[in-house]
This record gives sequence, structure tokens and C-alpha cells, in this order.
Amino acid sequence: MPASRPIRSRLFRDLVLLILFTAGLLALVAWGLISELKRDLAAARVGDATQMAHEEIGNFLQPLSRQLVIARDSLVMDGAAGLAPEQLNARFIPILRHLEQISGAILADQFGGEYFLRREADQWLVSLRDPERPGLLSWTRLDAQGTPLTTWEAPWDLDPRDRPWYLAALAGAGQVGWSDPYRFQSVKLPGVTAAITWETQDETRVLAFDLLLGQILDFLGGLPLGSEGRAFLLDAGGGLYLPDTAGQQGPDQGDFFSAHDQHGGPLLFDATAAWRAAGRPSAELVPFVSGGQAWLGGFRPLSDNPAGAWFGIAMPESTPGAALTSRWPALVLITLVIAGLGIALAAVVIRKYSRQLRDLPRLTIDRANPERDLYDLIGRGEDAHLEFKSTMRQNLHSGRPGKEIELAWLKGVTAFLNTEGGIVLLGVADDGTLLGLAADGFENEDKCLLHFKNLLNQHLGAEYAQQVRFELYELEGKRIGAVECERSRTPVFLRAKNNEEAFLIRTGPSNIELSLSRALKYIQERT
Repeated sequence: MPASRPIRSRLFRDLVLLILFTAGLLALVAWGLISELKRDLAAARVGDATQMAHEEIGNFLQPLSRQLVIARDSLVMDGAAGLAPEQLNARFIPILRHLEQISGAILADQFGGEYFLRREADQWLVSLRDPERPGLLSWTRLDAQGTPLTTWEAPWDLDPRDRPWYLAALAGAGQVGWSDPYRFQSVKLPGVTAAITWETQDETRVLAFDLLLGQILDFLGGLPLGSEGRAFLLDAGGGLYLPDTAGQQGPDQGDFFSAHDQHGGPLLFDATAAWRAAGRPSAELVPFVSGGQAWLGGFRPLSDNPAGAWFGIAMPESTPGAALTSRWPALVLITLVIAGLGIALAAVVIRKYSRQLRDLPRLTIDRANPERDLYDLIGRGEDAHLEFKSTMRQNLHSGRPGKEIELAWLKGVTAFLNTEGGIVLLGVADDGTLLGLAADGFENEDKCLLHFKNLLNQHLGAEYAQQVRFELYELEGKRIGAVECERSRTPVFLRAKNNEEAFLIRTGPSNIELSLSRALKYIQERT
């Protein structure tokens, strides 16, 4: 039974390592799949949120565009009779009252005349620009029902024909056109304007509705993006709209600040900077890092004008995978349980097949306890994997060293290499009697080891030194040698006298030399 312990322990060790490796690989693959799934879920969530915001903004802006077309058609039908300020008030006040996203209505002509209506608290303000008096505006304050309260005049040096909304209407060629973001001079706040133009009696007229960016941002803020999701506005150049920085804006940009000049800034600047670097895509998500965390951003034009305002949605990659991340400890626990069960099953298998393991041939000697293995080997006797030789070089009958003695055990080494491996014990008689190597007359162990090495190189070849190991052991006060042979991957020939080569194999307790034809057949079948 002691002989089987090293085999059992090594087999148990290998099975445990295999189980641990498999469990670890499963855990690694699971971790990779979870990470990839988290990224896919994050991308899907950000993509869905961006699409949802795009649709919601479309629903938010669509009534404005539709009402603009309806109002244009109504003005066309009324002709010049419907352009009096009182009639325009009656037409536009109900529209602004019911469509709160419209902050102001404008009607202008090609001569520079302009009508403008906007709400102020629960009242209304109306301004008129007469082309004959271009430097003045006539203002009228109306109550909630549209009744005039006060009138006055104020200087005004802006021509409506130079304003962004007028140019956007002309570019729209009869369709609704959206301006780039700009500062509304009436309220000193940034916004965009939807405008449409038409021709009547060889006269160009433009109708426009104003929309404050702050209103759009408030609308975006109400979207269900979760606690960490962010919606924001930017212009086509990557400038970010920051309404909380009033008073710091430049005279032309409004409340837009360039992300290009805000490297390493907060989340929204990092998002817009990444969007700029990616080429300002509208169909792909943009990955970026902010605050040491991975984020994804989706960007879409606010209207049909890609050169105008845009909106962005930013969400952390980790948010959609939080549920999966929380289950990671459970995955680790399951992996450990699987590994534990595997180790227990390995122990059961080793125990069940202990008898078969005990009967396995011994091809190595345990360096930690060689005496136990040597006694076990000698007690078994010679077999297909074990051979005894009385000496390494001394002929005990003639009392002199003999080459035939050296070749005898070298044949056993060659046969083991060509078959399944085995052990040659030197200093042990055929019947198992311990003789030792004293008769060989080596001055010391180093001389003995060197002689073995020289014989191996001379008769087999130095290339087989990796498959043959020679050790000296002391047993009952006598020095014996153990030659451990591994199975060789290539055929091994023993070179004897006159450089003749012999091919030997091990059959039972004997070494068999094969003829050339049989050797070739054996080698072919063996490979």
C-alpha cells in the first residue's frame, strides 16, 4: 500500500489543479460575459434613451411647426386685411396661450417691417417696427385678454432681415426652417426659432415662432433617465449650453461654452469633447470617461437643421449592469462550491480506484522517502518496468571490470526508453539480494556518476540525458544506484562494439532485441 501513495497523491493533486483551473476559467469566462453584457445593456439603454428623447422632443416641437404652417396658411387666406396689429393679436395670443413652448411670434416683410408678440407674466407685449422709422420700436402692453394698457417708443437698431430666423426661413424655401441658437434680444436669453416664408403679391413675408433653450432644457430634464442620466443642449460646434452661468457668456455665443476649451472639465464638457473628437456622430454612441468612470453619450440634432442646436444624453456604463454586478458574489460562491464538490469527487475517485492505483507500475522514486519505494521495488521483483543488476561494471565471476556488464544494464535502459519506461537498480542481485556497488571500486560518488554519464553518451547519445536520471541511494549501509527511464518519443538504439546498433524493447521481465524489419514495424505502430 505505501507504494501507491505517491501516485495517489500526485493524481489527486493533478485532479484538484484541473478542477481549480476549470472553475477559475468558468469564473473568468462568466466575468467576461457579464462585463460584455453590461456594456451591451448600457449601450442599449443609452440608445433607447436617446431615441426616446428624440421622439419626445419631436412631439414637443411638432405642434409648434404644425401651428406655424396653419398660421401661415391663415395669413395667406386673409391677405393684407389680416395684417393689422389688432387682428394679429387676436390670431397669435390664443396660440401662445395654449402652446407654452412658444415664447414669441414674429411677422416680418421684405421691407424691414416687423410685428412681434411675447408673453410677460400674465400680460402681453407687442412691438411694431415701421420701415419708415427703422431706429424706433413702438411698444404696447396688453392685459391677459389682449386689451391695450400702455404704449411707448424705444430705440431699436436691429433689422429683422438680418436676424437668424429670417435667414433660416429663406433657406427653408417655403418649408419650416430652424435657426441656429442665438440670443433673443428682447429677453436676453438664448433660443432657436422656427420660421416659414411665403410670397404674396410679389412681397416676401416671414412668420416665426421663438423657442427658448431653457424651455427645451426643462423638458429634457423631465425625461425618465434615472438618477445618474443627464440630458443637455449643445450647438453643432460642440458648445455647451449652461443656463446656470448667466452673466459669464460672450456677447455673440449666448450661454454656450466651448467644450474644446474645457479639457478635463465636468461630465458635460467631457461628453461634448468626446463627441467632437469622434466627428460629431448622430447615429453612433460615443464612449467617454469622466471622473474616472466610463460613460456613453448619444447625440441628435434638435430639429431638421444639423447645423443648429443638438441635444445629448449621457449615462454611466455601470448603471444598467448594477443588478448583474450585485450577483457577482453569488457567482464567486457558486464557483467555490463547484470547486469544492469537484475536489470531494476527486477524493472519492482516488479512493475507489486505490487498488488499481496500487497495481500501477512504479517509474519514479520518491526523493522525500526513497527507502520506502526501494524496499517496495525490490520486494516486487523484476517485471516489465523493473530490472536488477548486481554491478555497474564489475564482473563478479572474473573479478574484473567487463564491457559486457555495462552493456547488460544499458540494454535494460534502452528497452525501457523504447517501451513504457522503467527503473534499473544497480547493486541488487536477480533474486533481490542487496549487494551494493562497492565491487565496482569507484573512488567516490562523483566518479560513479561521471562514469554513468560517459556510458550513456557513448552508447545511447547525450540527447537522451533528459529522459534518464541516475541517483545513488544508501540502503542497509550499502550504496545502490537507481536509473529512472522515461518513455522516449523517438526510437533509441544502443551502440555496442564496432558501432553496431541494436533496437531493444521490454517484454515482461526480459529485454528483446528486434531485427531491422521488426524494429521498423514496431516504430511505425508505436507512433
